[in-house]
Amino acid sequence: MSVIMQSNRGFTLVELIVVMVISGIIAMMLMNIISLPMEGYSDMKRRAELVDMAEMTLHRMARDIRRALPNSIRISTDEQSIEMLHTVAGGRYNKNTFDTTQAISSIDLLTPLSNSSEISVNPAVSLNSDCAQNGRPDCLVIYNLGNNQTDANAYLGNNISAIKAISNTAPNFPISFVSHQFKFTSPQQRFTIIDKAQIYTCNPVSGTLFINEGYDFIDSDNIPPVFLTGNLITNKISQCRFKYNPGTLTRPALVTMEITLTDDNENINLLHQVFLGNQP
Repeated sequence: MSVIMQSNRGFTLVELIVVMVISGIIAMMLMNIISLPMEGYSDMKRRAELVDMAEMTLHRMARDIRRALPNSIRISTDEQSIEMLHTVAGGRYNKNTFDTTQAISSIDLLTPLSNSSEISVNPAVSLNSDCAQNGRPDCLVIYNLGNNQTDANAYLGNNISAIKAISNTAPNFPISFVSHQFKFTSPQQRFTIIDKAQIYTCNPVSGTLFINEGYDFIDSDNIPPVFLTGNLITNKISQCRFKYNPGTLTRPALVTMEITLTDDNENINLLHQVFLGNQP
């Protein structure tokens, strides 16, 4: 008679532990293989988004700077704000209708304004400085020199006048404005029309860059105003720096804008420069 013995032997505890350790090592290796490319993609996506935000911000600012009244760029002492006067039209006037020896209330143009319907006027306006603000008519500006010039600085209100009416009737195409005595005539017979002041302000503490427009820009201090809030342009700002080098007779003016955006310890720094014609 024979007896058949069956073995029911299972895994020992040591064997189970070894298998678990090996499985854990393999899982960690697989996680690293999968997670590293995903983290790289996430970092690349975050950098791309920061670059897009910075480029859009700088391009918008550059667009407004290029449309600024000649010699109207102002930088705050901390280099965190840049201010300008926004132009909507311009052209050349008939020098025979411009007189610096007395107050005048109209000039004739050499050619009509193509966008006269877009210019804000008010026949009832009475103050030459009551213009280029929210809800008010636009300003006529003649020969703006800026740079603390006492007689040709739009920020001081001595070479601007509120527009009362514009006519494209040939052959004179007159512009009427509040009576004003201009100190200088433009050597090239140029005039400019502005509709608002603009100031971009960077606040690294709150991580924002915002804009204010249409405020009363005429003052005797001749320094940019300080705004704590405004219309948001972009966030994630960690650093800003604005510089302005006034032009000369031999070279244009230069605006330098540098901003840094930060997101999850990822920093993007972009610098953009804009050349400006500064002949009024």
